[in-house]
Amino acid sequence: MKTKHLLITFVAIFVLATNLNAQSGKSNSKKTVVFDVSMHCESCQKKIEKNIAFEKGVKDMAVKLEDKTITIKFDTLKTNENKLISAFNKLGYEAKVVETVPAKSTAK
Repeated sequence: MKTKHLLITFVAIFVLATNLNAQSGKSNSKKTVVFDVSMHCESCQKKIEKNIAFEKGVKDMAVKLEDKTITIKFDTLKTNENKLISAFNKLGYEAKVVETVPAKSTAK
């Protein structure tokens, strides 16, 4: 009986610790960056949306054709700005980082 209680306590502590580590890792691994991209038309926009959205680590993307900017939210554990710029280059577009959007604080 005592062993059973110790085992249950150990499992509960392990689950809580794992959950806390996972939550803290998630909040720190997201980054939002604005890219200036050499796109010219709606065809360019659609090509970029179709391909960049499937790059590893990309979580969200907003394309503004009139400004020629693309805002991408991505997981820093899976990709970075240079890899995304390389992905734009493979599609035939030049890209450069214009702005890094600060992450929203989750501290209370």
